[in-house]
This record gives sequence, C-alpha cells and structure tokens, in this order.
Amino acid sequence: MSFFIRFADAPLGHEIVGVDLSHEIPDEQFAQIQDAYDRYGVIVFRGQRITPDQQIAFSRRFGPLDRYILERYNLKTHPEIFVVSNILGDDGQPIGLGDAGRYWHTDMWSIPAPPRGSLLYALEVPEKDGRVYGDTFFCSTQAAYDGLPPDLRRAIEGRQALYSTRRLVDFRVAAAQAQSGGALTQAEIEGMKERSKNMLQEITHPLVRLHPRTGRKCIYYSEGAISGIVDVPQAEAEQILEALRRHLLQPEFIYRHRWAAGDLVMWDNCSCIHKATGDFDLPLRRRMHRTTLRGTVPIPSAAGAAAVQ
Repeated sequence: MSFFIRFADAPLGHEIVGVDLSHEIPDEQFAQIQDAYDRYGVIVFRGQRITPDQQIAFSRRFGPLDRYILERYNLKTHPEIFVVSNILGDDGQPIGLGDAGRYWHTDMWSIPAPPRGSLLYALEVPEKDGRVYGDTFFCSTQAAYDGLPPDLRRAIEGRQALYSTRRLVDFRVAAAQAQSGGALTQAEIEGMKERSKNMLQEITHPLVRLHPRTGRKCIYYSEGAISGIVDVPQAEAEQILEALRRHLLQPEFIYRHRWAAGDLVMWDNCSCIHKATGDFDLPLRRRMHRTTLRGTVPIPSAAGAAAVQ
C-alpha cells in the first residue's frame, strides 16, 4: 500500500490518498499518517467503507479512546462511537446528537484534559438536487499563532483564559435564536442546558498551549465560552478576546470540508478549532460516527520544550 498527500489550499485539511482503512496499515505507513496528523492538524481520507470495529481499531492505533459524556448518543453495540445525526429512531427520539457545534470551538474544553482529537466518519450526508449540505470549517490555531501581530501575541502569551459553561449556554441560545429568527422552542433551549449538566461550570486553560507532540505553539480558543482572562481587567480582556477572534477567523487560516459519504476526517483538538454550518434539517438526513482520542492537560506555552513528549 502506497499513498501520497494531496494538499489543500489551506494550512490544514490535506487528503491522504491511497489508504484503505478497512485493511491493516503497516507500521511504517501508519507512522507517516500520524506524522501528517500531528504536523497539519486536519487530515482527510475519502472513499472509505469501514465498519464500527474497523474505525475503532484504526482510532486506537493513535492511543486510548474516550467516550462521549452523554451515553445515549453513543452507539449501543460500540459505545466508543459517538453518533452525530439528525435522524429519529422508531421511538421518535434522535439516534444521535443533531447539533454538531454551529460555532467555532475546541471539543470538551470543560474537562481538565480535553481530547487529543477526533475521527468523524460520514455514513449519510444531507443532499438535495445534487447539492450536499452540512459543511464543516476548520481553522488552524497553530498557523494563526505564527501570524499573530506582536502586540496581540504579547497580550495572550502566558495568560490563562477563564471558561464558563453558563456563558457558553447563553451564547449558544442567543446564536440559535438569531439563526432561527426567534423560533427556537423551549424544548430546544432546555436541550442545550441539559448537555451542559455534566460539564464543569468554570475552568481555566492557557490561551497559548504547546502541542504535546510537536511542541508548536497554538492558540487555545472556543467561541462564546471564554468569560475573561485571569488577572486582566474585564474591559481589556474583552478587547483582547475580540481581537483574537478576528485574527483567528481570517480566510488564510481556514479549510472548508465539503462532505461526501465515505469521508473520514481527523482533527487535532490542540492545533485547530472547527464549526459546523448546520444549514439543513429533516427530511435531509445526516449520520456520522465519531471516535475520540484521549488527551492530556494543556501545556502552557511558558512550560517550554521539556514538557513535550
């Protein structure tokens, strides 16, 4: 088995061509895949046909797996797989989580050791009249760090951000109300609140963290979740965070993935953030399987290279 990388017109989102994930991958080639994943942050495998067992086996080669915190969205036969779907089961209940994060975020920041990353495999994609909906955007936080203006770099280097679950819920409700024209139901609002019940209400993380495998500096950010910066006056912190948001979301740091059934996309939870478009609803169907790689406590940039594996 030989493969090559087809590079995207972005710092991340590069396609690994010539790999069949339903077959065992030799150690030497797996090492090259892992190097590409560590180096670029998002890699793509197209045209795959894999079973849950095969997805789990491939995922475990990167290390231990974590399970999604809401057990009812995990595949009953394979609880290591979290189902992302808007499809309703025979009982009228969703078979998976329909809201895949329609805002820029890093996954599971509410725990002390957020995931290393995730692998999302598309079984069904929403399609109508030849057009596929439900794109996902990825932003390279390591490329964005490299491109920081000196004054903004000084403002965030060595600083801790304060994350707030309550602030995130309020942000998501307001954003969803705006997107729906104010038509968000009370049940939908309660659903957003329910998903936050198992989350820590407040936690701090470094605004700049070292990638645990490469040592590169990455901006650690999640839209709507950061309520302040430790030891920085609130008004000044809000100015810094808004400047950081504008910097991160410049087009040169962003890759847009247009899904097809059979795609498997891996993203690194340290070196990128992502956002789902959410531009579809039933009867257009979406069904995806996600595995999650266990992570480590974020390493502050001031810790230096000695802290990197």
